[in-house]
Amino acid sequence: MSGSPTLTFNARYYRARPIDSPGYEQVTFDLPVAQTALVGMHCWNIGCPDGPPLDMDYCVDMGWPQATAEACRIMGEIIRPGMDAAREIGMPIVHVETDWMDAHYPHIPSRRGKSKTRRPTSRQKEMLDRAHGPDYMARSPLAKMKRAQIVSPVGDEPLVFYTDTLDEYLKTHNIETLIYTGFAADMCVLNSEGGAAAMLGRDYRCILIRDATVGVERPDTFDERLATRYGVHIFEWKLGYSTTFDDFMTAVKGVV
Repeated sequence: MSGSPTLTFNARYYRARPIDSPGYEQVTFDLPVAQTALVGMHCWNIGCPDGPPLDMDYCVDMGWPQATAEACRIMGEIIRPGMDAAREIGMPIVHVETDWMDAHYPHIPSRRGKSKTRRPTSRQKEMLDRAHGPDYMARSPLAKMKRAQIVSPVGDEPLVFYTDTLDEYLKTHNIETLIYTGFAADMCVLNSEGGAAAMLGRDYRCILIRDATVGVERPDTFDERLATRYGVHIFEWKLGYSTTFDDFMTAVKGVV
């Protein structure tokens, strides 16, 4: 390829006004490949072939078995092929993870346990134990989880824990647009370190591949994808835009 390759694809956002007639608006982006990064967000291996099995006494990661299985499927069928396609055209890929797993990645700078944070109150601990299981950070599958191997970094692709670290890398490489994949649609993708809200605050354009994520669905919400649809709606309304995996792959194939 010669010149500056460009990624052209369709996306949408949710137009809130006028509030008596809201709806979706379609947009087309022409993005320089070198200034656009594909983000793999919180791709945990709990319940996946290379990870710790689900423990029915703990509600962690994607919460319930249905959403956990769906996240594993998405990583294999959507996120990994998307990463491979991005690599073929030279698009940067960045991997964002939680510092909960820092013991497994000692080479990655971590601030966990080094800052003065207030211990949970007795009522907070009661609610955490009720929601997730007693002493879940040490005894649940979270204690053994790593990033799923199928979507782990290749070569010198960065794996980071924090917004500041990600921002420094992106600015060094003149990256302006982030295309998000990963989990969970209604939680970390929106509000965690390196998530869309934090990166919008650093002036990055944020785009979500909406079928490359799933929310923390309860068994009774999984079929309707209520949590997923809510998370995607918040992203499209307040944080950026969304596209589909098919549109992304079509755009990659059309890079000139």
